[in-house]
Amino acid sequence: MSTYIAGLDIGSVSVNMIIIDNKGNIVYEQEYTRHNGQPIKKARQILQETYPLYHFSAVAITGSNGELLSEEWKVPYFEEVIAQARGTHHIDPSIRTIIDIGGMDAKFVALDEDGRVVDFGMNSSCASGTGSFLDQQAKRLELNIEGEFAREALKSTNPARIAGRCAVFAKSDMIHLQQKATPMRDICMGLCEALARSYRSSIARGKKLKGPISFQGGTAANEAMLVAFKKVLERDDIIVPPHFFSLGALGAALLLKEKGEINNFDINKLSSTVKIKEKREVLPRLSLDFEEEKPSREEEEYIFPDNGKLVDAYIGIDIGSVSTNVAVIDKDNRLIAKSYLPTAGKPIKAVQDGLREVKEKVEGKVRIRGAGTTGSGRYMIGAFIGADVIKNEITAQARGALNIDPDVDTIFEIGGQDSKYISLDKGVIVDFTMNKACAAGAGSFLEEQAEQLKINIKREFEQIAFTGENPADLGDRCTVFMESALFEHLQRGVPVPDLVAGLAYSVAYNYLNKVVENRKIGNNIFFQGGTACNRSVVAAFEKILGRKVTVPPHNEVLGAIGVAIIAKEETKGETKFKGFGLTEVSYRMESFECKDCPNHCKVNRVYIEGEEKPLTYGDRCEKYSGKEGKRKKKGIPNLVREREKLLFARYSHQKRGKRIGIPRALHTFELSPLWESFFTELGFEVVVSSRTNDEIIHKGVEVVTTDTCFPIKVAHGHVINLLEKEVDYLFLPSLIDFPQPDPRLKRTYNCPWSQALPYLVNSAIPLKDYSVRVLEPKISFRESLEKSLEKIGKELVDDPSLIKKAIQVAKKTQSQFYKKLREKGKTVLKELGDKRGFVIISRPYNGCDPGLNMDIAEKMRELGMLAIPMDFLEIDPSVISEDYPNMYWNYGQRILAAARYIKNTSNLYPIYITNFGCGPDSFVTKFFAEEMDRPFLELQIDEHSAEAGIITRLEAFLDSIQGRSIRPKKAISYVNSSPSRNGRVIYIPYMDDHSYALKATFEALGQKAEVMEKSDAESLREGQKYTSGRECYPAILTTGDMLKIIKRKDFDPKKTAFFMGEAQGPCRFGQYKKFQEQLLKRLGYPDIPIISLNSENSYGGYGVKFTKLAWSGIAAI
Repeated sequence: MSTYIAGLDIGSVSVNMIIIDNKGNIVYEQEYTRHNGQPIKKARQILQETYPLYHFSAVAITGSNGELLSEEWKVPYFEEVIAQARGTHHIDPSIRTIIDIGGMDAKFVALDEDGRVVDFGMNSSCASGTGSFLDQQAKRLELNIEGEFAREALKSTNPARIAGRCAVFAKSDMIHLQQKATPMRDICMGLCEALARSYRSSIARGKKLKGPISFQGGTAANEAMLVAFKKVLERDDIIVPPHFFSLGALGAALLLKEKGEINNFDINKLSSTVKIKEKREVLPRLSLDFEEEKPSREEEEYIFPDNGKLVDAYIGIDIGSVSTNVAVIDKDNRLIAKSYLPTAGKPIKAVQDGLREVKEKVEGKVRIRGAGTTGSGRYMIGAFIGADVIKNEITAQARGALNIDPDVDTIFEIGGQDSKYISLDKGVIVDFTMNKACAAGAGSFLEEQAEQLKINIKREFEQIAFTGENPADLGDRCTVFMESALFEHLQRGVPVPDLVAGLAYSVAYNYLNKVVENRKIGNNIFFQGGTACNRSVVAAFEKILGRKVTVPPHNEVLGAIGVAIIAKEETKGETKFKGFGLTEVSYRMESFECKDCPNHCKVNRVYIEGEEKPLTYGDRCEKYSGKEGKRKKKGIPNLVREREKLLFARYSHQKRGKRIGIPRALHTFELSPLWESFFTELGFEVVVSSRTNDEIIHKGVEVVTTDTCFPIKVAHGHVINLLEKEVDYLFLPSLIDFPQPDPRLKRTYNCPWSQALPYLVNSAIPLKDYSVRVLEPKISFRESLEKSLEKIGKELVDDPSLIKKAIQVAKKTQSQFYKKLREKGKTVLKELGDKRGFVIISRPYNGCDPGLNMDIAEKMRELGMLAIPMDFLEIDPSVISEDYPNMYWNYGQRILAAARYIKNTSNLYPIYITNFGCGPDSFVTKFFAEEMDRPFLELQIDEHSAEAGIITRLEAFLDSIQGRSIRPKKAISYVNSSPSRNGRVIYIPYMDDHSYALKATFEALGQKAEVMEKSDAESLREGQKYTSGRECYPAILTTGDMLKIIKRKDFDPKKTAFFMGEAQGPCRFGQYKKFQEQLLKRLGYPDIPIISLNSENSYGGYGVKFTKLAWSGIAAI
């Protein structure tokens, strides 16, 4: 009689089972089974259903959710990489590489000829780039992932380019592509290729993929993914093996069989949950604590006049990423009809459906006098319907809210993919912001998680949330992390109502901490957008803020109502609206790739029945769309392009000698005159890499071996471009710092990423495979530029006098470049007069590289905005030395000095360009905001940035400053952090046990001191309230620790001081103290000192005796 062994692979999305006999033959395979967030319950059910058929005597478990269950059920657990390897080798011994992609996990496994694991890689706690991502996008597109999605993708001949490193950014890309009429098939295959690229550049980066390759896991059921992997990896030896989703379960069963420890499995002792052993963090129970106060305009059915006379009406359409809203109003701004429908990836169809809905209510009763569009798809839909007005969402949402209550002072708007904050003063927008790039925590997140829990978002979610007695703290981080936290809580048996309530809190906290940040929240708050229909999210906001949050009537369509009102106010003469007949018009979409330049634009066209010319989108140069000249460019120069001409003006056009390649990236956007003239004088031909374009960006993004900021990724692409040009030398310096502008600014560092560029490139690109000599000098202006250049020169030529001359010429050429910039700036400002100018606040490689920043200067020019590069201004970094003595980043010094310059010039407004992952800017942007006395726009530019989002923010910023007067900001003063010994206790953050050595040292010198408790969940929560999430983790925690002290009942600001270490760069640690000082001042505690101890401040006034004692204590520990 055979003995059967069951193998269970309990993953994040599915439970898979295989049963083998005592010879290792497969006798049963469970069909692919999703557990819908209840892995333990589903695993128990599968075992109970199959046990009567096979009476297996042993069970082996593997998978990401298996270890905890193994302990609970007392059955063996096998590590999932080992189990996958064993199962794969059993089915096909020739396999040498495994690509395994499950629901929320992905693995790379390399095998030898005996099936042993010789290398492996797994995704981090981030589940981006796994099967759940494709699941979510398929649902968004209303396609079945098991069949329809793959079939649609396989039709594609021109896959869309979609960011693959982050699921949330990829989702944003997908939505913007939809709004540009990209065909569904191209989006589907684009998503598959994005996932394959993500796998290659993260999990398999730096790995050798020997063939044959086995593609397995649930995602391997998608035939389009196999095609995508073959294309991205450029391999034909990738196969999908039999039992591809159950090989981990097979491996676990085989390993138990080979181990010979057949357990006495008892089917009757299986629990359906895992006991929670550790205490979890909980949040207050949700409830609506404030009386319902109805706004001035109540929802009521519109009554048409009895005389049969047509009502003059205006139509507004808000075409968003997730929903499409249509509103029809009369001349008194009263709502006649509305429609709220899902966009479902088909914006034109959604608009037709919406128009059809309102047509049924108003046909034959109204005369449309004007039409407007807003939302991310406003331009395409504006052209489709014949809009009289096309307006950004910020202005439209504000106008809709003011129509209900003229006294509203704060608007929270959370849509499906975008979040907005608007501050108003007497009906005028005085501040606004949008989610900068990431759409984490927007409405679609709630909908997706509700689907995971099998809860109807509209009918059940809020009811269940209000029954949660101890809402789970799921955090407010990235969507993907919150999703992982949700599943972890589920498997530990946390009640579903607590999780649903926790999700509501997550959306509120994410919005307040990541979107609103430290901006003013008034007392008359409107909560708008589709998410506001969920009362549990309203309750979460009220619990956090402790005040009433009003959901106005028609909150879900207020953007459409707002743009309809604007259309009424701005439409002159006859409307261009094409009529309700649009509902029956047929259309078709086509796409092609333009190969006239390296951008390889994906051009999309919509052919509409009855119209001669198609609508065209996606051509950056407007070659096909023919929009040139239609906007406000006239008379406005593009100063970024003019700066570029000065920067890359050839020192000599003579082609001679060997070729030295210089990447058109990072410091080259400032120091090109220096490098080019130096090498040319030495007798070499300088080759600068091509202008930044999509091809260079994509190659750089895909080759990097670590998650860096966007400019570093792009720099990798420029290196590849030079290698393709077959240069003889590659100039790749480690630029440590810049010249010291003033003795009071002791350090002028570059950021660590920039300093490390040559080392990063060496780890990512096999330079030894190219016939190129790499020049990797360490260059420090502060120590001696001349010595650095002399050393480089000696590597290239054997002529000291020539090197000396080249150095002098190079310095002079660079100096002339700076002089020309300042002269041009003076001329520009003089010609500007009293008109507004917009200063691009950025590092030169961000603000002055049109290819990297989506040509923002040109987009501003089209909107009638003059973009002025920051280095056109005569800024003096020494002006910040007193208030920022430890600002050790060169660009940080310049940016803060530019803030001071702008404050003294009434007609200049800043536009701050930064990147996701920019370490220095996680602090410098805060300091800049403290300095500013007027609104400024912050734009995060990355590989996933979409043109529509940039234009929306620029248009909204322009609208928000119209007619605005500058309100002088009170000068910032900072406390002297010399410690007061008048009874204060110095609180020291616990960073390690060494903190106790500092405490003992203070006490030895007669100063009271106390080590704060170890950071905990409360520290994190408090710190997140006043940080953006971009800071390094210790900055958030130590800030939270300080805030916990302030919240203590025995807290006395006159008896409190804090200690914070301080470094001199280039890492961010040295900025904690300044940020925390500013925060204490903003919170009303300007006199609480923060003490740092270093030689430059005589160790906080304690002298060298302190450091001797402290170091002795630290060394002893």
